[in-house]
Amino acid sequence: MLQYKNLTNGVFIALALNITPLASATTLLEAVTLGLENNLSLRASNKGIEESENNIGISRSKFLPSLNGAADTTWNENETLLIGETDSTSSYNSNSYSLSLAQTLFNLSDIFKYGTAKLDFNIEEIKHQNKMQNTISEIAIQYFEYLKNNAQIKATKVEFKSSETRTRQMQRNVDLGNTAASELYEVIAQKEGVANRLRTLQKDRRVILNSLSIQIQYPITPSQDIYESVPLVAISESEQRSILEQALRLNNDLLIAKKTVERSRRSLKESGSNFLPTVSLSASYRHDDTNNYDRTDPSATGESNSTNVKLNLAVPILSGGSDYYSYQKSSSAIDKNELLYQDSLFSTRNDVNNSILNINDYSQSIESYENIIRANYSSYKGIQRAYQLGTRTITDLLSAESKLFSALRDYENARYDYIIEVIKLEQIKGILAISSIESIMTLMSDIEEHNNQDLVPKHLLINVSNKSKAKKDGD
Repeated sequence: MLQYKNLTNGVFIALALNITPLASATTLLEAVTLGLENNLSLRASNKGIEESENNIGISRSKFLPSLNGAADTTWNENETLLIGETDSTSSYNSNSYSLSLAQTLFNLSDIFKYGTAKLDFNIEEIKHQNKMQNTISEIAIQYFEYLKNNAQIKATKVEFKSSETRTRQMQRNVDLGNTAASELYEVIAQKEGVANRLRTLQKDRRVILNSLSIQIQYPITPSQDIYESVPLVAISESEQRSILEQALRLNNDLLIAKKTVERSRRSLKESGSNFLPTVSLSASYRHDDTNNYDRTDPSATGESNSTNVKLNLAVPILSGGSDYYSYQKSSSAIDKNELLYQDSLFSTRNDVNNSILNINDYSQSIESYENIIRANYSSYKGIQRAYQLGTRTITDLLSAESKLFSALRDYENARYDYIIEVIKLEQIKGILAISSIESIMTLMSDIEEHNNQDLVPKHLLINVSNKSKAKKDGD
């Protein structure tokens, strides 16, 4: 346990000093779990719940009696200055102790404040739940942003390697006088453009990893990726209605806005209670003991006891208008928070609809990009053979290659954006949790398997091969 604590402290210091500690390969579930345990903002939110819980205890204490005790001792010394006679002096000491009890019998303000404290606690719990979902969402989205970036880098590296090889071949042809120098310049320009894109993508990767490290408070490297081919289907109309109904019931922002309206109404009751009387009961006992008493009275002892019981009725009459304006302020707060609740309601509807539109668009785009990749791959291979035979130009080949790599990048972007949008929709619905991450994990496997796969997904190449074979059979 001590070793783990020292390791964690070392990681925090390294992050604070902007030193890059050794990153660990982490699955999506492990990353989210670490984030929920270590995220500083989430830990602060949890302390906010504890604070609100203590506020309930403070409000509840108003219904309990208060008991106070006191004890004191006093020394008195007096000197009287006289003319022509000896000055007179006197001294005495007195001791006393007392006990007092007070109890509020009727105060509506205390009752409403207690209810408000419980409501504040409830709101803080929802905010904490919302913060947890934000943490899960942010970590998961950054995780898939890394995977998307990784796919972009993989495609761009292959494209850069291809452009480097072509540049060397073209340079040899120019040196031998077989090719015009103008064609070399076009190849060099493409290579530099690809190199610049690759450098930017690698920078983006470091930014994403830094963001993950801050959220998790531990440096990680994603270790899993989504399968090469997974069914990323669109959302049907019946599912859309169900999703919207669920979001209107469970969306955290909407629940907070609704609870805030309820709290405003309780604040209005608190303000109204300032115009009502209060009733309280108090009782006290006091014992005094002094040596400053009449010595000539044989019955005097210098001791005394006093007991009193008091029932107090306090009726507010005038407060300079503060109670009135406090009531008006609470009334205006209700109107304001009701408008904000309506705004949250419309925003939630809009967010659900937009998220569903995005998911369905990505789903349809994936199918379109698959067809585009098949077509561009076949076109690229054909133009490559034609260029080798001398019937197509280098410009045709570069254009075909750029189209293929662009389609591959768009295809990968759509796949990861689909998953990211699903995560966002789960959060909008108010049900994003560890179980949601576990469900997404069923679509993932070890990232090394994906890095070793061919750039063009095999299931797309199979379709191309089948179409080519069918065409030959037909001929």
